[in-house]
Amino acid sequence: MNTLIIPCAGRSNRFPNMKPKWMLTHPDGSLMIEKSLSGLNLEIFDRIIITIVKPHDEEYEAKLVLSQVFKNAKVEVCLLDDFTKSASETVFSTLEKMKVRGSFIAKDSDNYVSIDIPRNIDNFIVGCDLHKNPHIANIPGKSFIVANSQGIIQDIIEKHVISNIICVGVYAFEDAELFKNGYLELMSKNLPGEMFISHVISYLLSTKKHIFTAKEANGYADWGTIKEWSEIQKDFRTYFVDVDGILLKNCGKYGSINWYNNEETIPENIDVIKNLQAKGGQIVITTSRGEEFRVALENLLSRYGITPYAILMGLHHSSRMLINDFAPTNPYPSATAISLPRNNHIKEYLL
Repeated sequence: MNTLIIPCAGRSNRFPNMKPKWMLTHPDGSLMIEKSLSGLNLEIFDRIIITIVKPHDEEYEAKLVLSQVFKNAKVEVCLLDDFTKSASETVFSTLEKMKVRGSFIAKDSDNYVSIDIPRNIDNFIVGCDLHKNPHIANIPGKSFIVANSQGIIQDIIEKHVISNIICVGVYAFEDAELFKNGYLELMSKNLPGEMFISHVISYLLSTKKHIFTAKEANGYADWGTIKEWSEIQKDFRTYFVDVDGILLKNCGKYGSINWYNNEETIPENIDVIKNLQAKGGQIVITTSRGEEFRVALENLLSRYGITPYAILMGLHHSSRMLINDFAPTNPYPSATAISLPRNNHIKEYLL
């Protein structure tokens, strides 16, 4: 039997004054925990267990929310009485309380990992090569994998840069008893500090001589701190973009150069909008042009590779005000405006 465990029993101290981080809403509308599972083939698991705590359930209806998000019968909720001191404690408590048998994978709730997992799960850790992914943030806060040329792991170290392979928070064990025994033996030593899952694996490698291999993630996105989560939110901003004077050289409905015949673009601004769109930005085109110009405008935008979320036609030829609420999850300012000199370049004004 294969089990997937998502430990969510921590205090989320890196996300102050917010819901538990796994309950935060991604810009695309799904919850962080939904996104965290979207890179895995869930069909290979017989059980999927999400471990939460009663304080979060009582304050945020966490169990109800999970039942509404995951309608898959395989998804179970393990409800612990209180917060745990570490992810390793959460995993151990889950294995015990939910009577997990056989192989299992523990995965962090605050990142996206794309990986092909075999049906027959053995001992492995999923990593990401920094040489291939140089833009990964918060590198000193990661754990690092040391593996030989055959991919056999020699050690995994927390918070010390000793290799170019970081662990991405996916840990596989061929048998739940293997983890439980290693965890209990380490706990009996009364070592100081937090006990990470990596510490249990390091102990199993060095003392018990168990073999773990390294698997490389096909894709990885990290939201482990509020800074990284905020960067994702920035990439997915919604941009309301005017047509005349921004994308096209300005003209009006009348005159020799007009809305019927003018297709002179401002190439630099077209490129900026395409780049914002490629990163995840949502483009809403706004214009005073009436509905009779919609098809021509759609065709023009398509030619230049812009696929807007919506086109708002026939707006007043006047200032446009955007009103939006702000909160810790969508911090101030949650609405900004750029008043661009007509026919000028956007790039130098973008925040």
